[in-house]
Amino acid sequence: MSKHARAAATLPVDGMERATSEGWTFPARSPATGDVLWQLPDAGVDDARAAARAAWRAFHETPWSTDSALRVDALGRFQDALVARSGELAQLLAAETGVPVSLRAAHLDAPIAGLRAVPHASPGVTAVITPATSPLAVAIEEVGRVLVAGGTVVLKPAPETAGAALELGRIALDFLPRGVLNVVSTRDVDVAIALTLDDHVDEISFTGSSVAAHRVQVAGEQAGKRVRIDVGGTVTVRAADDADLGAVVSAAAVTVAANAGQGCRLPATVVVPAHRYAEALHAAVETMAEVVVGAPAEPDTLCGPLRSPVARDRVLRYLALARAEGGTVETGGQALDRDGWWVAPTVISGLSGESRLVREEILGPVLMVVPDARPGPSARA
Repeated sequence: MSKHARAAATLPVDGMERATSEGWTFPARSPATGDVLWQLPDAGVDDARAAARAAWRAFHETPWSTDSALRVDALGRFQDALVARSGELAQLLAAETGVPVSLRAAHLDAPIAGLRAVPHASPGVTAVITPATSPLAVAIEEVGRVLVAGGTVVLKPAPETAGAALELGRIALDFLPRGVLNVVSTRDVDVAIALTLDDHVDEISFTGSSVAAHRVQVAGEQAGKRVRIDVGGTVTVRAADDADLGAVVSAAAVTVAANAGQGCRLPATVVVPAHRYAEALHAAVETMAEVVVGAPAEPDTLCGPLRSPVARDRVLRYLALARAEGGTVETGGQALDRDGWWVAPTVISGLSGESRLVREEILGPVLMVVPDARPGPSARA
């Protein structure tokens, strides 16, 4: 990886590796086994403020924001370094977050390729707060959006995925000017709020849950910041009467099984013509039976573990709710009996379009197949 040692449990802030002000750390655990992988720096509010000051100085007191040639050169070399180390980053994602290496194209390669895309940002200091789902993809896309426009960044990743974000920051130390990209990992939710309130921060970019997003948006807007929010959402696919039903249902099943369904805007519900309901269920169950569940580092794995015991238990609660709402588990529906945090790829029938499982994001490998209750032919997807 980078020449900067991960074992040091330090923050890449202001162009250097630095210990947290209070010396706290927290363990990164393998979602596949539950074992401790390494220790991560657990930053406090003072560390967040130091990172914001460093980003402010880089924006206001260096040529970064005004010298486009400098940015093109530095970002080009940074992008080349990420490409060169992408295999190791994919293995790090697999170890720390459970993202299978077979999915690296979407989770790593495409975001790196788009790092220097045309900017859609107002220059300034941006606090980028990223989720535990698609962790590096969101981080790279948002960091690239800001840096290309001449802005600077304080990146605060979700604690379950902090190691990958810290490695991104460590690689950047060798290619980006001091203070342009700073990474702060922490378990303390107040650190994110401190960033939204910091006078040195101009913009907040938040991707994550709607509950946390509301808190960040209110705090940021009251502090006069620009706020960008992405909370994902549910997606329902409607199959038309004359659709290739097997293809529609199978594609949805594979998509929600990939990375154990941990992603935004996945087609977790397929609404099918009522008279073809049995056909759709058969296709869904057959497809889920063929999904390779296994170690994230294995090249054939499609469905790995959930990223944490909290994420696994969230999915299991939704499965219990499905049964309480009258749903039937056609396949899967339980935690797997192995170390780590696993849920079997699942198909649920018997729910209506008003079910909470249809209306809310489950973030697990769960597909609902729902008969179209509307009279007449089904609308096309």
